[in-house]
Amino acid sequence: MKNIFQDILQFFKSHWPHFIVAIPAAIGITIVHEFAHCIGVWLQGGEVTNFVWLPSATEWGHMEYVFAANTKQNQVVISFAPYMFWILLALLAGILASRRKPWPFWCASTIFLWFFVAPLADIANAAIPYLLWNHDNDFFQAFGDMRPAFIAIAILFGLASATYGYLLNKRLYRDRAIGFPAYCLLATAAAIAITAFHSF
Repeated sequence: MKNIFQDILQFFKSHWPHFIVAIPAAIGITIVHEFAHCIGVWLQGGEVTNFVWLPSATEWGHMEYVFAANTKQNQVVISFAPYMFWILLALLAGILASRRKPWPFWCASTIFLWFFVAPLADIANAAIPYLLWNHDNDFFQAFGDMRPAFIAIAILFGLASATYGYLLNKRLYRDRAIGFPAYCLLATAAAIAITAFHSF
């Protein structure tokens, strides 16, 4: 157990520059998230009428749009666009990690945290409240009422993402990779923290 916490402590100590920029980076993530929604609108011929990227006490950001009368649009494309982009970004992290020559630590940590961890956190931030029957987020707008099948899908996706993330960590960090027990503890703690945040 001591080695696990030492592993976690070392992980946080070696990544401190990223934690310093976490707040402005969160704003950047919000901008990308909302811009992806906009792309979903523009691709279908709609017009974006409002774009809010500064977080408030009630939301991270939002955008508003209109379509011409009698214009059909696919709500799934609009609502799910940011999450498809995050999945593609996470897959890009895997491609970058496949490089034979090790990345410098600053580059490896940037890929891991901002191409994988942050995108997966944004997905979880929408998926978890949806599974808790929150009817006011992107997943509800895309898929409607939560159905039991989504729980199974979410579990499978979560397990696949966690496994992928651990392999990504091993490949990017090489001899500085966090161990499996410490990785599992951090991943579980993150999931519990997001769930608790949306439960109160």
